[in-house]
Amino acid sequence: MKFNVTRWIIFALVAIAIIIPVMIKERITLPESSSSVVKNIYDFIEKLPEKSPIIISVDFDPSSDEELRPMIKALLRHAFRKNLRVIGMTIWDAAAGGTLINIFNEMGKEAKKEDGVDYAIMPFKPGGSSIILLLSQNVYDAYPKDYKNNLNKDLPVFKGIKTLKDMKYAMCVSAGQAVDTWIIYGKEKGKMPLGAGCTAVMATDYYPFLQSKQLVGLMGGLSAAAQYESLIKHKDTATESMKPQTVVHALIIILIIIGNIMYFTGKRKKA
Repeated sequence: MKFNVTRWIIFALVAIAIIIPVMIKERITLPESSSSVVKNIYDFIEKLPEKSPIIISVDFDPSSDEELRPMIKALLRHAFRKNLRVIGMTIWDAAAGGTLINIFNEMGKEAKKEDGVDYAIMPFKPGGSSIILLLSQNVYDAYPKDYKNNLNKDLPVFKGIKTLKDMKYAMCVSAGQAVDTWIIYGKEKGKMPLGAGCTAVMATDYYPFLQSKQLVGLMGGLSAAAQYESLIKHKDTATESMKPQTVVHALIIILIIIGNIMYFTGKRKKA
């Protein structure tokens, strides 16, 4: 019974730690800093000349939407602000509908960019690694038409693009193995600079690829998305979501310390 009471007290404290920061979020200011691996992506995109073509692969389903959607939105805001041409695609069927199309059209509308001229959205095609390999040989064999059934060869956004090598940058944001697929089949064949975004629990898996220079930069979890929002000076959902998350993390650390003190104090009394 005593355990249950303690458990419910912890649940109540966590609930309070979430609710209060949400209610007074305007009064909470988080430090504006960014890790070098996140800033590497920002710096690379920042240095690209206007109208440079880049490709962004959106490879996650709704279960990771809250963590990864802010990354895509921040990247697109940055790319559109730099007047880059952006090709959107996915090798995940779950992202083909609402996730990919909604984010690109939302950000395109916000930046007053035109579909087909400033950006294009590719329809989902099964195959994963085969699609990426095909892109490295001929973009129009992989995707002859966009999701609106327009011929890609006729779209201004594809001007001068024949293979992945013509892309000045590629970015894969994934909740699964899509980043690995892009490294193996996209980076090695296309030779274009590649960046990656993933959930926080996956981030450590990709640090070796930073050391080997197979990845230009890495965004891991909501914190990285908030850092990118800070870099482009457009704070949005990632920054707001980090406020209650930071308070809850601090509460958990405090509870762990209290729990350890209670454990060792009780052990000493028994001795």
